[in-house]
Amino acid sequence: MGESEAPVTDAFGETDVWGDSCPAGWGAFWLRVARSFPGGRPWSRLAVLARRAARRHLTGPVDTLVWGQRTRLFPDRSVSEARILFLPRSWDRAERRLLAKWARPGFTFVDVGANVGGYSLWVLSLLGASAHIVAVEPNPDLTRQLRFNVRVNGAQDRVRVVEAAVGATRGTGALAVNPRNSGEGRLVGPEDSSDAARAIPVQVVTLGDIVNDARLDRVDCLKVDVEGHEPDVIQPFLRDAPRGLWPRHIIVELKAGRRDWRRSGELEAWLVARGYRLELRTRLNGLFRLT
Repeated sequence: MGESEAPVTDAFGETDVWGDSCPAGWGAFWLRVARSFPGGRPWSRLAVLARRAARRHLTGPVDTLVWGQRTRLFPDRSVSEARILFLPRSWDRAERRLLAKWARPGFTFVDVGANVGGYSLWVLSLLGASAHIVAVEPNPDLTRQLRFNVRVNGAQDRVRVVEAAVGATRGTGALAVNPRNSGEGRLVGPEDSSDAARAIPVQVVTLGDIVNDARLDRVDCLKVDVEGHEPDVIQPFLRDAPRGLWPRHIIVELKAGRRDWRRSGELEAWLVARGYRLELRTRLNGLFRLT
């Protein structure tokens, strides 16, 4: 796709074919260059420069293989999608490496805040037909994209897609989406007047609803990334669910920013007090194992 082509905004219908939006020309060249560098310094700096060159030529839908899985991504409207597209080897590398150690045949993975399916597709690439994945995403546009990525991999029997936000109680809510980053959406209340004005209505369910509706008898790994509302997802479930349903592993966003550090620290301490051990702390996430 060249610079002059207009981005396609609706490219996830049942008749859309993966492969129609494969990169070509300079976009394809710089994409290959960006992906060719190994991880770590000094290569990461060179990969970032190649990514900048590629972004000048790749905007609207880009069909590509990521970890052997077919994906359609919009690098111009999502930070996460751009990182997955241009630098898949580096995207949440430490988290994916530990998740690969945890994964076993029959692995049950619940992905809350799935976005377009980065973590879900990684688990699918590890386990194939033996994976059991529930991917939950409230943004209607991202949910369509997620369903497309699942469908073009023929994984509908392994990946259950749920369009909903997850909170402490079921009902309805308002999702505010960052106009410059479609992957950044969070539930807001009427007191958040600036965000509520551009929010979209969404269904809100609990994690217990997700587990019950999917008829799960265990959760091997729970991943939660819901822009600061992680305690509302995890804590009510662990209070109410029998211990046999507690996730064996949890990947949760623990932001270190000034606004979120206190709540993240409280959640980490709360999990540790209930028998979870922090296995890994990255810049954004905490990875826990139930001891």
